[in-house]
Amino acid sequence: MKRKINLILLFLVLFIGISTVYAEFTYTGNGLRDPFKSYLPKTEIGKTQAAISQKLGKLHLTGVIWGGNLPLAIINDKVYRVGESILGIKIIEINKTGVLLQYKEETYILKPK
Repeated sequence: MKRKINLILLFLVLFIGISTVYAEFTYTGNGLRDPFKSYLPKTEIGKTQAAISQKLGKLHLTGVIWGGNLPLAIINDKVYRVGESILGIKIIEINKTGVLLQYKEETYILKPK
């Protein structure tokens, strides 16, 4: 008799435990911001991207010299060092894959063609 009561109690505990684990959960994001909605003005994004593509389109990387202490990049047939600027775009790094540029807190990679 004791064994039957123990088995019944065991099944009850297991059933209650399983039912609480698989309880249905409904998420409501009332009052929270939409993570997929952009809060930036769309006109400024378009203007910035157009300005960047126009400026970067004018830059042509011919080659890089990156093996020594002073890496150099040949852009638009002129030699530039790290820290110099071209059309308002600052050169941050020169390596074997290309030139890392910074324009208005954004970084871009200029690769040889």
